[in-house]
Amino acid sequence: MRFGVHMPQSGGFTKNLKRVTGIGCNTIQIFPGNPTGWKMGKLDQEEIEKRVALLEESEVHPLVVHSAYLINLATNKEEFLVKSKNLLNETMKRAALHRAPYVILHTGNHGGTGVEQGLAQIIQSLEEMLPGWPESVQLLLENTAGSGTALGADYRELGQILKAFPPGKLGVCIDTAHSWAAGYDFGCSSGVKKALDELDQYVGLEQLKVVHINDTKVKLGSRVDRHAHLGEGNIALEGLATLVNFGWSDDLPFILETPENGSEWDKINLEKLKGLVDK
Repeated sequence: MRFGVHMPQSGGFTKNLKRVTGIGCNTIQIFPGNPTGWKMGKLDQEEIEKRVALLEESEVHPLVVHSAYLINLATNKEEFLVKSKNLLNETMKRAALHRAPYVILHTGNHGGTGVEQGLAQIIQSLEEMLPGWPESVQLLLENTAGSGTALGADYRELGQILKAFPPGKLGVCIDTAHSWAAGYDFGCSSGVKKALDELDQYVGLEQLKVVHINDTKVKLGSRVDRHAHLGEGNIALEGLATLVNFGWSDDLPFILETPENGSEWDKINLEKLKGLVDK
């Protein structure tokens, strides 16, 4: 397994990479542009090549790219859908330039059209877009907390999307805080095993490419997305330890997305995460 954090943009890539490798990260996640905007920003090929060289020199891999929050492939609003597709297409291209193997996408909100219509819209959108994406980059669907009309809180919904495509075309990223909010008890060993059994049944554990390992302040099944530092929320470390020691491959990334990202808490959370590993 490889452990890392979501690396902030402020302060510059070089400075931030030096900081996170200094606290022991060997994988990272980034936004390739503004996470709350429709534009990626100017493409600087020289800067991207510099980043790639720094990552190789620091032996930090994989680089995981998280797409902007605005993207919604489940929407029935044509203008919004077009903008979502354009931004995701550009994100996939930027990820390829960064030599990042994964782009993580929130599954989206159906906005009142219903779960089945929303899932169908996602599948249709992906069918149109997939042929134009770089072969080196795989899209990972992230489970959600399930608030409002959000799709993907139920692992079965993720599986329904993946099974519409040939094996290996898409993958998943599972977030422990989102899972907890959706009713999956990641706080105890039995709950983790039950959740992973369901994930294996509907998605396949081999499709799990990234884990977002976060604590949360909310109650189990609350459908609210509120991350917390490890050991500071309601997900007991016993459960997270069971997850970490499940028997994953050596290269599976566990990414922390805890509050006050970029602060001393990154080091504290990373130490707690590494402390969960059976020696």
